[in-house]
Amino acid sequence: MSEPRTRRRWPRILLAVLAVLVVLVVVGVLALDRILLSQVRKQAAALSGDLGRPVAVDDVSTKLLGGLGVKVSGVSVGAGPGEELPVLQLRRAEVKADLLRAVLSGGKDVVVREAVVEGLRVNVVKLPDGTTNLEKVSKALEERSAREGKPAEPAKPAGEAKPADLSRIRIDRAAVENARIAFVDRTVPGAKELYVDDLDVEVKDLRAGQPLEVVVKAAVLAQAQNLELRVKAAPLPASLQPTPETITLKVQPIDLDPLAPFLPASAGFRGGRFAADLQVALGAAVPGGQGKTRVQGGFQATQLAFAGQEGGRKLDASLAADLEADAGAGDLSIAKLELAAGPVTITGHGRASGLKGNAPRVEGLELVAHGLDVAALQAYYPPLRKQLGGAVVAGPIGLSVRGAGTGEAQALELRVDLGPVRLSIPKQLEKAAGTPASLVARADAAQGGDRVRFDATLDLGGVDLRPGGTVAKKPGDALALKLAGSYRAAGGGKDVDLSTVDANLLGDHLTGRAKVALGGTPAKPTTRFDAELAGDRLDLDRLLIPKPKAEPAKGAEAPSKPLDPKVFAGLSGVARMRLGAFRMEGVTATDVAVTMRVEEDTITLDEARLVAFGGNVSAKGTQVRLAHPEAPFKVVASLKGVQGEDVLGLFSKRKVLGGTLDAAVELGGTGMKAGDLAKNVTGALQGNLRGGSFYGKDLVASVAQPLAAKLPFAAGKVPEGGATKLGKELPFSFKIADGIARLDKPLKVDTGQGGLTVDGGVKLDGTLEMPATLALAPELIARLTGGRAKPTTPIPVGFRISGPAWNPRLDGLSLDAAVQAIVKEAAAGALGKAIGVGAGSVDETAAKKKAEAEARAREEADAARKKVEDEARKRLKGLFGK
Repeated sequence: MSEPRTRRRWPRILLAVLAVLVVLVVVGVLALDRILLSQVRKQAAALSGDLGRPVAVDDVSTKLLGGLGVKVSGVSVGAGPGEELPVLQLRRAEVKADLLRAVLSGGKDVVVREAVVEGLRVNVVKLPDGTTNLEKVSKALEERSAREGKPAEPAKPAGEAKPADLSRIRIDRAAVENARIAFVDRTVPGAKELYVDDLDVEVKDLRAGQPLEVVVKAAVLAQAQNLELRVKAAPLPASLQPTPETITLKVQPIDLDPLAPFLPASAGFRGGRFAADLQVALGAAVPGGQGKTRVQGGFQATQLAFAGQEGGRKLDASLAADLEADAGAGDLSIAKLELAAGPVTITGHGRASGLKGNAPRVEGLELVAHGLDVAALQAYYPPLRKQLGGAVVAGPIGLSVRGAGTGEAQALELRVDLGPVRLSIPKQLEKAAGTPASLVARADAAQGGDRVRFDATLDLGGVDLRPGGTVAKKPGDALALKLAGSYRAAGGGKDVDLSTVDANLLGDHLTGRAKVALGGTPAKPTTRFDAELAGDRLDLDRLLIPKPKAEPAKGAEAPSKPLDPKVFAGLSGVARMRLGAFRMEGVTATDVAVTMRVEEDTITLDEARLVAFGGNVSAKGTQVRLAHPEAPFKVVASLKGVQGEDVLGLFSKRKVLGGTLDAAVELGGTGMKAGDLAKNVTGALQGNLRGGSFYGKDLVASVAQPLAAKLPFAAGKVPEGGATKLGKELPFSFKIADGIARLDKPLKVDTGQGGLTVDGGVKLDGTLEMPATLALAPELIARLTGGRAKPTTPIPVGFRISGPAWNPRLDGLSLDAAVQAIVKEAAAGALGKAIGVGAGSVDETAAKKKAEAEARAREEADAARKKVEDEARKRLKGLFGK
């Protein structure tokens, strides 16, 4: 008996549990609605304060059964001070999503069944002060953003940006239904309200892998819909970023005059009429697009009025077209092309096919511009002046493309004639009307041949490029370029052979040739080239305007952006240059020969030699990587018989070193960044300096003069020569590391007035830190003392050569020991004279005393020299960090 009763209770218990669950869900939904509405109203209140006008939301409701749904009702942005109409009213905005599918898929499949905005009303009111309420709202929002002070995130480089994967999202339908935009002009008493009414926007089945179509319909100042815009896109990628394929625009004639007052005053638009029936298939004309480009139909814009039109000239613009182009195949078919804008017309007709192949065909192709005078067009369309940014283009531009063919040959010609045109582009160029400036390009193909031959001539003789601040070309100077060659497409690749390159750069003629082969795959394209350029002379000092001296940067300089390695991907080839004479920054080089090998961004100099600075210079073996600033680099240079003063003049205008120099330099390291280069570079510098002079300071006089001043008796003078002789031969060898060039072994220099020994090194910025010893010659001591002291051996003086090489100082110059040695030497000489009058034994005694005095003097001088050198080595150790 108990078992049946238990069975009868379970349905009642289950129903009770379900009832409780339903009640809980209902209560939860109601609580959720109240929470959401509270938060939404809180945000609306904050926005109301920022905008200075009331912002309200009547209701927020949710539902869970049958899918997640959120509906917002009664949204409004009210009128501001001095206004009587609200800016925006919205009856309903509702989103319905498949919650169960999203939960079960772990968020990998999100389906929005519908997202609808219904009953949107926007009032655009032109206020008595000439502004609109929307302009005030926009300004308030900008001020709000400025107060929040949210810095914009730096844009990622194009190569690093990766579109988000949104393939998990699907929207079955999104729409704006029955929207209205009202235009109210309060500057005109009794003006009627105008409407863009019955505005509908709809998108269906938005998902990855499916084509996209957006449809916009509206009744513009009319009772029925008179505008339709359809945009179709290719199947969407995972990022859901559309690539438009076709655009269809149909507009019945609309009088735009009533809408003109509501456009920004900066546009200067005063009215006109517009109608359109245009279909455009974009194809490969847009990034990521494929296929043919087609344009059919056109538009008519008549009596367009703008502020500032000269003589009340209103603009008529129209397009009537029926054309098709295939950028991939190089095909163009123009059944009709008539484009007009004021006095400018462009007409075209004819066909061309296979322009990217080896057998093009041209049938009566003609594209011609008539009355293409930008200054004349500005009279009809004044905003063009602002759009040109102060540039002046006045006079008829000759522009035409013509082509024709027979069974044997095909020809195509492009002509651009700017001769009658006055050009003025601020900070770029100037050109007077009536001076030459033209481009003529031709392409010819013999039927049955495998190549298309072409030539082009560019003449800029009348152009003044000095305003650009780079090229020192004035009107009348020759600046022309002629190219001739052939093109062939074969095996999926393309070959371009430039058989003639002839450049006239202000009278310097350069000729050359080049071959370029384009191949590989779309994913991994390759570009191989072989080029050469030669000329008798190239004077960059005459061609280029000297750059002004840059002011010292304040604060830390922003790091320069490295080149993108993708730019060099698949690039390889060899370039050669031969010049009889080359001049740059006041230096003339002759017999210039350079062979540069390129492998992607790696540049290797297989040959780089010239005659300059009185000798021969070579940089063969130098290698750098342009797009990898952290990659290893190598700089190799050989100098034979060059003048040291001229070579160092490249790096500093200060005179430091003279003489004939033979040297070999080999540098390497990682990091070609300017700030890291001196720190990272390592290598060696060795060679020989013949007949050298150090112009930074006369070291002998700098030691001898203060020494003479300390002697207690009258002395001779050592004239200041301004330089230090470095002897007939001066071999040297430096090791470079940590931004310092350090001597492998001390330099030993015969100055002619004593031996100079120098150790230590020099920073790469030219700062010296070199301990030195100058052994004053006995003849110099005798001259300083007027013959009172005549030592038999040199007397050493130790010091440090510090500071900039062009104006160094002598630190740690200790003269006391040398003074004592000289004084004792003089005293011993005087004693010898005093006792030299007598027997021979007395002479022997005097000689012995003199020898003892000289020995003591040398010991004291050596001790002082050693002390100075020890101090210098300690400073040098701190400098090198070793």
